[in-house]
Amino acid sequence: KELPVEKAIKTVSGNGSRKLAVFSDPNCGYCKRFERDILGLKDVTIYTFLYPIIRPESVPVSKKVWCSADRVKAWQDLMLRSVDPTAGPTCENPIDDVVGLGRRLRVTGTPTTFFEDGERIAGALDRATIEQRFAAIAGGKK
Repeated sequence: KELPVEKAIKTVSGNGSRKLAVFSDPNCGYCKRFERDILGLKDVTIYTFLYPIIRPESVPVSKKVWCSADRVKAWQDLMLRSVDPTAGPTCENPIDDVVGLGRRLRVTGTPTTFFEDGERIAGALDRATIEQRFAAIAGGKK
């Protein structure tokens, strides 16, 4: 609830009632696998924070995604289909702010996922694990 979601790419599936936030790097292989797994989630809102920490080339790519007219499409094209974004990297963007946020939160790897109840899980999660976490949150358990 305290994350600045206006600095994230917002992807909504179905009614969007279940929420998670993910710190992700465009050059992260595990992030690409994670993107494939979350594609099938229903009734979810995913806030993707572009967190280019793996290598220097991640920064301009992240900025190009953010500067795209359709950020969700640009992100999914990049992560799921290896299609580089065509937008320039010079628009006003929150990338530096997100990197600072990630450092303050001690996010040291990607992907790192935050659930609504505040739980943080580092590493790529499969869809079944995410669904189990959502069920536990709905049931009031951690």
